[in-house]
Amino acid sequence: MSRKNRRRTPPKPTVVFDFGGVLSAGHDPVPDIHELLGGDAEALAQALWGERAAYDRGALDPAQYWSAVARAVGVEQLSADEITELQKADDRYFLRLDPRSRALLHDLARNQVRLALLSNASEAFGESVRRTDWFEAFTLAVISGEERTVKPDREIYDVLLDVLAHETGGVSIPSSLIFFDDREENVAAARALGIDAHLWPRNGQEHPDGTEHGSDIARRVLTERGIPLD
Repeated sequence: MSRKNRRRTPPKPTVVFDFGGVLSAGHDPVPDIHELLGGDAEALAQALWGERAAYDRGALDPAQYWSAVARAVGVEQLSADEITELQKADDRYFLRLDPRSRALLHDLARNQVRLALLSNASEAFGESVRRTDWFEAFTLAVISGEERTVKPDREIYDVLLDVLAHETGGVSIPSSLIFFDDREENVAAARALGIDAHLWPRNGQEHPDGTEHGSDIARRVLTERGIPLD
């Protein structure tokens, strides 16, 4: 067959979601953790978020992370059970899906659209998210703590593309991914690789009047790309 007569079947799009602030209902677990640890809430928040990047990168294990958070409010030592309880509280908070995000996932799954998760999160959270009832709608999850790299580093996007290529038995094509994230820098990094990336206004935060919910933005984008949602 001559080259000019060959036809390449366009790859089916994969819809990729960030988790925190996109699928989760909120993005502030500090009050829930404060109930367990007490102390100064502002100091707790500074430690929880200050150490989070290292935790999400896999540079800290749960004991190291939660011990650092606890020390910020004067708790010098945690038992293994207390560390487990703190991690479970954090997981419970983030695993509460935004109702409109859940409805979008339902519509995509019902139409057999391939879904993937790309999240800056700890290994411990990765284990929890895969045990949820709704995760069965997803083909895969790329979790930063497991990969030892975080968004917006190029490496984690390359991991996603490689894993999807393996799953589909083909070559990774960035433009076949439609990606939603609540951070501008993560969207920009994805676009730089040719991924069809879009900003999702963070769930759980106040937005200016007239700002659309991320699920409405996603539905419009997906419809424009020919993704079935009915």
